[in-house]
Amino acid sequence: LELDMASKAVRLFWKDPYLKEFTAKVIRKAVIEKKHALVLDQTAFYATSGGQPNDTGVIKKLDVPNRGIPVVDVVEVKDEIYHLLGATEQDPDPSSYFQEGDSVSGEIDWTRRVDHMQQHHGQHILSKAFIDVASAATVSFHMGPDVSYIDLDKRDELTEEVQEKAMALANRTIFENRSVTSGFYTMEEAQKMPLRKLDPSLHPPIRIIQVDGYDMQACCGTHPASTGQVMGIAIVHYERIKRTTRLYFVCGLRALRRTSSLSQAVRRMAGRLMMPPLDTSALERALDTTLEDNTNMRKVQAELEKEAQKQAARSILDQFKDAPPSKRRVCVMEMPGRDMMFIRGVGKTVSDHPGIRVALLVPLPVDAKVPSTVGFFITANADVDVDLRAVLKAIYAEVPGKGGGEQRTVQGSFNTGDLDRLDALLQEKLNE
Repeated sequence: LELDMASKAVRLFWKDPYLKEFTAKVIRKAVIEKKHALVLDQTAFYATSGGQPNDTGVIKKLDVPNRGIPVVDVVEVKDEIYHLLGATEQDPDPSSYFQEGDSVSGEIDWTRRVDHMQQHHGQHILSKAFIDVASAATVSFHMGPDVSYIDLDKRDELTEEVQEKAMALANRTIFENRSVTSGFYTMEEAQKMPLRKLDPSLHPPIRIIQVDGYDMQACCGTHPASTGQVMGIAIVHYERIKRTTRLYFVCGLRALRRTSSLSQAVRRMAGRLMMPPLDTSALERALDTTLEDNTNMRKVQAELEKEAQKQAARSILDQFKDAPPSKRRVCVMEMPGRDMMFIRGVGKTVSDHPGIRVALLVPLPVDAKVPSTVGFFITANADVDVDLRAVLKAIYAEVPGKGGGEQRTVQGSFNTGDLDRLDALLQEKLNE
C-alpha cells in the first residue's frame, strides 16, 4: 500500500530506522509549547508516540555545516511533525536562524535511537511472551530513561515462576535472531492478520511490525532489523496495581549496564560481610543472618530505651514529690543529649502521674546559629482540662518560637534558654 504523503512530511525512520543523517527543506516555522519549531518536508526524527520518546539531535543549514541548532523535542500534531529547537549561546533565538525554504541537514542522536529501538522492540517480544506463557495481555507501556514497564491484565496469576518462563521465552526469541519487518496495510487487511491487538480507531494505512514466526503487531515506532539486536531482556521488578501487574524491565545495553552495576554492588556487599562474591547462596545466607542479628539488636535497644525513659521519668518525679502542690502543677526539666522521641516517651510517663498537670521537657539547643534557642515538648495530664495549643500561642506572644501539635501534646522551639522564665510563663498561661 502506497502512503499518501501530499499533506505531511515523509517519515524516513519508517523506511530506514538506521538512518542517522538526512537532508530536507524547511516548510514553515511555528511555536509549539513555547518553543520555536520547524516543520520539514521529510525527517528522520521520531516524534513521541506509542510509549516511545522522541529523538533528539541537531539541524544545520546545508551551507553552514559547522553551526547546528539542537533539536530538544519532537512532537506530532495533526499529522505534522514539529522539531522543537533549543537556544544556544550563539543562537539565543533559534527561529531567526532558519527561514522557510532553507535546505537543511539533520542528525539524530544515534545512541538514544539505538536505546529506544532496543527497549521498544524488547517490549514487543516480552508482551508476546506473556501472552504465550500466561495469556496475559499488555494494556499499557511506558519507556523511562532508565527502566521501562508494561502493565499486564492479570494479577496474582503472574507469579515469579511465570515471569521467569516469559523472560526465558523472550530471550530465546532474541537469541534466535528472527527477522523483523514492517509494512502498511488497510484496516480490512489488518483485521485478517493474527495481531495481538488491533485498535479499531486506527486510521489506515496501518503500520504493522512482524517478527518472523513469532509476533505481529500494529506499531508506529522504530524497531531493529532482527530480534538479536535487542541483545537481551531482564525483568528487574514488579508490583501489583489493582487488578493488573506492572512489570519493570531493561533491554540491550541497559541490561548490560544494570548487570555490571549489580555485580559491583554484590562485590561491595560481599566485602563488607567478608564473604566470597561468587557464592551468592552463601552471601544471601550471611545477609539473612546479619539482618536477623540487627532485628534482635533493635529489639534489645528498644527495651533499653523504654527502661531509660522510665528511669528518667522516676528521677523527674522524685525531684517534685516533696514540692508544695503549687510547684507540682508544672514540671519543667532540661534533658540534654536526648532526642525528641525519647523526650516524648518520658513526657507521657511524667504527665500521666496524678501529681503533675503539665510537663515541659527541653532536650537541647536546636539551632547552632542561635545558641539561646531550645527545643521543647509539652504534654498534659489526661485529667487536665486544657488546650496546649492555645497555651503555646499565648507563650509565643511573649517568647518567639515555632511549633504546634494537638490538644494535649505540642512541640517545637523557643528563642530563649531561660527555663525559669518558661516555667513562670507556663504556670501563668495555665492559670488564665
